[in-house]
Amino acid sequence: MEYRICLVYTGMPVNLVKRVEQELNRRFDGDTLTLTTQSDPSIIADAVKNGRPSKAALTRLLGMYCRAADAGADAILNVCSSVGDFARLNQPSFRAIGVPLVRIDERMAEEAVKAYTRIGVIATLSSTLEPSLRLVKEKAEQLGRQVSIEGVLAENAFGGGADKLVEAAGKLECPDCLILAQGSMADNETEVAQRTGLKTFSSPYWGALGLYEAVKASEG
Repeated sequence: MEYRICLVYTGMPVNLVKRVEQELNRRFDGDTLTLTTQSDPSIIADAVKNGRPSKAALTRLLGMYCRAADAGADAILNVCSSVGDFARLNQPSFRAIGVPLVRIDERMAEEAVKAYTRIGVIATLSSTLEPSLRLVKEKAEQLGRQVSIEGVLAENAFGGGADKLVEAAGKLECPDCLILAQGSMADNETEVAQRTGLKTFSSPYWGALGLYEAVKASEG
């Protein structure tokens, strides 16, 4: 099968772009995959400055979703977790026109909630932490799971190595798994897991799985 996937970014760290594309190509192995990207770094800059994206920033984001659908995308992957709440709100509309809009972190949160009861969420940006905590809570409620959820901000760790993430994990009270809230943290997943001894989730792998499942389901 041939699929056209649009990846919607705010910022585009090179490591994140590479990781997301690798995971998608691996997941859709055997299919013909055409990846396009749209990005607007001003959206994440706005969210970081204000603590959450402004109306103007979200209007620009909605425009990217619409342009992707208008250009013939079979599905859209929202890569930025800071705007995940807005992606969720728009999912029914895009589902109605036959273009699944998938949050990169949704399938990850679902898997964590299914398997663990004490979930620690680590973010390097305050604008990402609250939406990520809400997502985990929503998934727990949807699945009828009783879980404890705790978040921590790894100060000055954006774009850095695992040391500050491990330090942040040490501030959490006895989690049995960790969620790295931003896709750009995925390169540290293995080291954080090894050094903390905890199952650690990052979103590119799970985002690719969620997108794959949504695309295949839409064919039915």
